[in-house]
Amino acid sequence: MKMFGEYSQARWSTWAVIGLCAVAIAGCGGSSRSGRPTGQTCANPSPREVQQHTVISALPNSYDRERTDDATESETTTVYVSVFLPERCPGDRFPVVLQGHGYGGSRETELDDDGEGDPGGAHFAAINELFRGLPFHGYIGVSIEQRGHGDSIPENGGGYARVIDPQAETQDTVAVLDWIYGKASDFQVQLEVGSEVPEDFKVGLIGYSYGGGFQFPLALLDARVDTIVPNGTWHSLMNSLLPGNAVKNGFDGLLCLLADTGGVVNTPLVATMCDLVGYDNLQAGTIRTREDLVAAMAADGYTEDELVKTFDRHVRDLELRQVDMRPWCTPGDTGCTSNGEPFVGRSVPTLLLQGNRDVLFNLTEAYWNWAYFRGNAAAGVPVKVLSTEGGHMNPLANQVEGTANCGKVIGVDAVRAWLDFHLRGIDSVAYRTIPGVCISVADTTDAQTAAPAGLILPDFPVGSLSGPGAVPARVENVTASVAATDTSPVFVPLTTIAGDNKAIAGIPSLDSITVTDSDAGGVGDVTAVAYVGVAIQRDGSLILIDDELTAVVAGTHTANPNLRNDRYLMPGVGELLQDGDVVGLAFYQHHVQYSAVVSAELIPGATGLVGFVAGQPLPPLLSALSPVTGLLNSPNPYDVEIRGAELPILDVTAYPGAVLSR
Repeated sequence: MKMFGEYSQARWSTWAVIGLCAVAIAGCGGSSRSGRPTGQTCANPSPREVQQHTVISALPNSYDRERTDDATESETTTVYVSVFLPERCPGDRFPVVLQGHGYGGSRETELDDDGEGDPGGAHFAAINELFRGLPFHGYIGVSIEQRGHGDSIPENGGGYARVIDPQAETQDTVAVLDWIYGKASDFQVQLEVGSEVPEDFKVGLIGYSYGGGFQFPLALLDARVDTIVPNGTWHSLMNSLLPGNAVKNGFDGLLCLLADTGGVVNTPLVATMCDLVGYDNLQAGTIRTREDLVAAMAADGYTEDELVKTFDRHVRDLELRQVDMRPWCTPGDTGCTSNGEPFVGRSVPTLLLQGNRDVLFNLTEAYWNWAYFRGNAAAGVPVKVLSTEGGHMNPLANQVEGTANCGKVIGVDAVRAWLDFHLRGIDSVAYRTIPGVCISVADTTDAQTAAPAGLILPDFPVGSLSGPGAVPARVENVTASVAATDTSPVFVPLTTIAGDNKAIAGIPSLDSITVTDSDAGGVGDVTAVAYVGVAIQRDGSLILIDDELTAVVAGTHTANPNLRNDRYLMPGVGELLQDGDVVGLAFYQHHVQYSAVVSAELIPGATGLVGFVAGQPLPPLLSALSPVTGLLNSPNPYDVEIRGAELPILDVTAYPGAVLSR
């Protein structure tokens, strides 16, 4: 029995029994089947195949009629889907896995060759391959094309991409679930007979990036969802795109490029923002702060409230509505299905995968999602997180994506075992050995080829640790000055590592951080922005751990702007440490992650770089930091004062529950 806002313990126990029965030779009987029982066959099974369909969502394709084209506006939205069907005999019934694509991507349309998956493949590509292979393992896969992507664009009756708006894309996906239920007999879907949830059937969600972001509001708002597996996605897009109220020009520009190369039809607001910070605007680098962006958007008639609503209406917004006991939307608004009652988040089995070196959605985003869903979870409902060396890589920072693995924990095997248990009731060693928390601690240097190493932990470390095996690392006062002439980072030591078997793993935190303009370089009206990350000084070299840093705009901050928390949390990291390592904070005047992306076509004689982001090939690009662009970054001198800087450092051999997997 599925209940909105809670999880039935009786149902959980039933799953456990089903799982044990599935591995028993004799089985436990019963007519309900998830896939075909071992040995059952028929003379002429229907073959594995992929069917193409369209689903009509009873919502308008444009919510911005005053700014969109009358010729493409429609009262409904057409959603294109691919249905991956397994080999099947009469009487077989299968659970469904709904998959979403990345931003700028499109639905999957072809079966995998053999369903084996690729444990050594790049994280995001491996997850897509796993999905395409699910029909080999007793699943129906449904790959959806979100509004504004692929074929689901206005000229085909589709919509404008609203960045996973719970009142648009989420309701489109609810319509897809309704449609699947209506086609249950044709597709041989396993229904949830006796459930108190209307039109219920076995369904899980999977996908990375944008395809991870769609899972949270759908799982929270539709009680049919049995489990979710988000990969490399966000908690707060405002925090991801504007961390510390600074514009993440590097990846913001790359996202706009993905939209163009993927043919995304954005809403006018997002299209305007891409015109301002995108790769084909040589002035994009002048928009460095939230204040800059708001002012530039206002010139085109957009308010700050509109900007915030577009990028901050996802899991973080739903979490705050739950805390404040508000409805999830305003009844009567287009796409709002709330009856005005306070929103209550559901308890749903959740497996999160997130890249340590993901410079768009860092590990702290996964931590916030993990904490929220674990807070909702009823007794016995698992919420787990694995970090990897994959995710969103910035080719301009010479990043190459690693695998979906955390040490010896093989990501694709863990995901398939998770789906098997929660959708088919199949228990396995692979499922039982998925850790609650695993943080990749492979070397940052050449991480994609470094020896795999994962640290299995009983909880998610935040700040300085205490107790057995902890290596306390708190410094009460940290100050630094970055001059306009500094081309190398300013390093401030926090602690020196003594002995072996130490690791930094988790979320560094600050009680407060104050950034002021030193005005040493005649900066004038340019707002100072601090770029800071956790680094290691080793053998005369400085290593920015996991390539992660955050930006902080001038002012005093006691929490991350755009979030409601009680400390300033930096991007999460994981790294094995060596005897003599000096661990501290590195402060940069400029950094490629926060420097505008420039199309090489705009620079005479420039050849640029061809790379990949989220599996998508890119045309020739340059960073505005490159001297060949002829663009000059404004001097950015600043002073920093930090209170209570804390690092999560531990002894992997002595910390309770810690296991080094490699």
